[in-house]
Amino acid sequence: MFKKNRTLAPNNNVNTLTRSELKLVSAENIRKFRDEKCYTQSYIASQLGIGQSAYQKIESGDVKISMERLIQIANILGKPIDAFIPENNNQSENVKTVQKIQIAKTEYDLIHKIIIQQEKRIEELEIKLAKRDDEIEKLKKPIEIS
Repeated sequence: MFKKNRTLAPNNNVNTLTRSELKLVSAENIRKFRDEKCYTQSYIASQLGIGQSAYQKIESGDVKISMERLIQIANILGKPIDAFIPENNNQSENVKTVQKIQIAKTEYDLIHKIIIQQEKRIEELEIKLAKRDDEIEKLKKPIEIS
């Protein structure tokens, strides 16, 4: 999912993301990491050179974050950029759903084959049973001596 060859950011503790990866950045994770450091929104905002209300919009997900801004936040919080992408994003959930559907289809196909085999076996047994019933009826008839 992530590019293997990433360009390092200025402080060498973060990498850059592709555009599609940048869209997955979780504002929730930004807040979580800020809380872990016990930093206030005002402190982070001042480090970024923006107002607290502008930073609050980043954390609430009201504004799209740029790569440059994400790198700045990652540097302040001492986290790699990849840490801001949730592991259970919709894309991976979709992949899991597709995999579950494929497994269900495989199971369905196997069960269908088993049912067909069982139906054939039932037909064979019904034929054997009919033959046996015929033989029993023949045996019930008195033996005729000429």
